[in-house]
Amino acid sequence: MNKIPLRYSGLTQLVDSSNLYLIILENMEKNRHIAIVCNDNVEHELSMRLAGKVNTTNWLPEVLCTLNPMMSYEHYEVLINGIVDGEYKVYLISKDDLSYTSIRASDAILLALVAKLEIYIEEKLFNQQSCAININKERVALPINALNSDMLNSALKRAIALEDYELASLIRDELNKRTSKDKA
Repeated sequence: MNKIPLRYSGLTQLVDSSNLYLIILENMEKNRHIAIVCNDNVEHELSMRLAGKVNTTNWLPEVLCTLNPMMSYEHYEVLINGIVDGEYKVYLISKDDLSYTSIRASDAILLALVAKLEIYIEEKLFNQQSCAININKERVALPINALNSDMLNSALKRAIALEDYELASLIRDELNKRTSKDKA
């Protein structure tokens, strides 16, 4: 399995949403990125740490890292290796014994930033999910399969209201694909 190293690039609010954000991870060449959806709680946690104006030493991720000094890049890494129903499948992997623990994608990114862990994505998944970085645009591209069903339903309603029937058709197809997979 080939894997691509990623680095945290930024955080932006999802258009038409007051409580959803996108965590942007880019490859080392800084020419492609993926976006991971997070809620406003994770956005707050990330923003407080990145601003560096708040002492977070007694916040949960920092306390857990203090309790487990092995939680460092020498012993652990984060691996994104799949996507199912709009959610990335992410694992915290021990480099010592190759054991792994499933973790929510946004929490994995937060932990990786706190513990200074390396973040990787399987190459095939990155090639499927990543978008070219366009520094001249203010918007971030997001593959349709990276949205959960609630977000897709909301986007479908918006596309229909805007009479963007091509987009509505793509969203409907993704929803139908998920529904037929659930029935199988």
